[in-house]
Amino acid sequence: MSTDRATRRITNARRIAVAWRYDVPLVAGLTVLWALLWGSWTPLTLLCGVVVALLVTQLLPLPPVPLSARFSVLHALRFLVVWSGLVVAASFRVAWVAFRPRGVRRSSIVLVQLHSTSEMTFTLATVAISLVPGSYVADVDLRRRRLLLHVLDTERPEQVAQERRLALRIEAMVIRALGSRQDLSELAGPLPEVTR
Repeated sequence: MSTDRATRRITNARRIAVAWRYDVPLVAGLTVLWALLWGSWTPLTLLCGVVVALLVTQLLPLPPVPLSARFSVLHALRFLVVWSGLVVAASFRVAWVAFRPRGVRRSSIVLVQLHSTSEMTFTLATVAISLVPGSYVADVDLRRRRLLLHVLDTERPEQVAQERRLALRIEAMVIRALGSRQDLSELAGPLPEVTR
């Protein structure tokens, strides 16, 4: 009888730990999203956001997304600063391409072979890459760890290689900021060979 209670207590403790790890951040994020969508941070808006978030998470449950237990504040700050600089510089470059007299002569589709096999890290790296102006992700192949980028204004092969290096640099910063130990080992290893 006492072992059943102890087992139930451990199971309940485990359930609470899982809820705090997955559900609480999800509800908090959905509440913030609700307030941002309404453009108001009043107590009523936040309360409604919590209620809607709880309804969504309980009525439409999603499988838990395995998150990495590691997070490097220093690398995350470095990523934010460098990535913001890349976005600003690329914005000016795209503006110049749009207004210069000769316009755009050539764009390219660039195949980028990434390191990460983790869905979460791969997705975050892909989003960060696609948010830099001047290119967008045309196709994603998670199984083979590939992105196809459409890149604006690539008249020389060096520009194509530079865009590929930039995508790999962004992925490396994302992995160093919040990738798992497996992501870090994949980053340290060689890229898999591209097969068509």
